[in-house]
Amino acid sequence: MAPVPNGLYMIARPGEQLLTLGEEEPKTPVVLLPPTGNPGEQEWQLEELSNGNCTIRNLRTQTYLSFDGDPEMNKPVVGYPEPREWTLYQSAQPHTFHVVVPGGPVDGQELALDLSLLRIFPPRTALRSLDVNDRRQAWAFQFTE
Repeated sequence: MAPVPNGLYMIARPGEQLLTLGEEEPKTPVVLLPPTGNPGEQEWQLEELSNGNCTIRNLRTQTYLSFDGDPEMNKPVVGYPEPREWTLYQSAQPHTFHVVVPGGPVDGQELALDLSLLRIFPPRTALRSLDVNDRRQAWAFQFTE
């Protein structure tokens, strides 16, 4: 059974900002923003696959949480027309999960959805080395329907 049932979610850093995708252009960066009030841009459709992984699709743009090409450290996370699989690892907090690239380590590291090192506004997301003990790297899935 999936840790998160299929459905519509707002995905947040606990106590912080929401995963946001406001542009319909392919490869638009996924950013973190406080609630915008714009319908759909902070709502994500989670769909479990038969292999236990899931896809995460933005309601407004109908693009998927993804990245271009092969997973690499610091690669930007963007909206992409083709689905991308993710694995959810339960974190220490209830209803919070690490969003991890499936398939095991890349260059010895598992990669997870995290904040980019770029110091720009709005803050962007990127693939970073998974640290299951870092609560700030986990995401809260808030069911919306």
